[in-house]
Amino acid sequence: MRGGALPLLAWATLLVVLLALNWVWEGRGIHVAQFAAAALTIYAAAGLLWLARHEAVRRGPPPAACEPEAIPEGSAAAVIVGLSLGCILFGLAWASFLIWFGAAVLVASLGRLVIELRAEHDSRRRSARGVIAGADEDEGPGGRRPVPTLGGQDAPTSAGGGSGT
Repeated sequence: MRGGALPLLAWATLLVVLLALNWVWEGRGIHVAQFAAAALTIYAAAGLLWLARHEAVRRGPPPAACEPEAIPEGSAAAVIVGLSLGCILFGLAWASFLIWFGAAVLVASLGRLVIELRAEHDSRRRSARGVIAGADEDEGPGGRRPVPTLGGQDAPTSAGGGSGT
């Protein structure tokens, strides 16, 4: 992840500036301690990103990759997982039925997420083998399916569509 730590460093620096302004304005120890804890936590996260990969502090585009990458258009399951977790957390504060409802929706959405991940994996595997997307693996060259004939042997379909008579 090239440059992934840079936004965190900028955010933490902004919090340090706001900490200084709050310290001058307010002067209470609890507010200053909250800002300091937030800034230190974010600096620590940026440091962990940097330790994981030293590219995290480099600017510019990442190096080109040769292998195909999946580009998701959108995942309803991921959104519903987040909403169900929020429902569970609200249930902790208000009513236990929200916990049970959120847990049921979470299980269903995690199942859907597994289906999406398996489809992504299958799409990558087929792409790596050069199979046309949406085509069956038993198709002939060019993505054409053999047409069964009366003699029992399969004849490939022709682009012309006729015998020429």
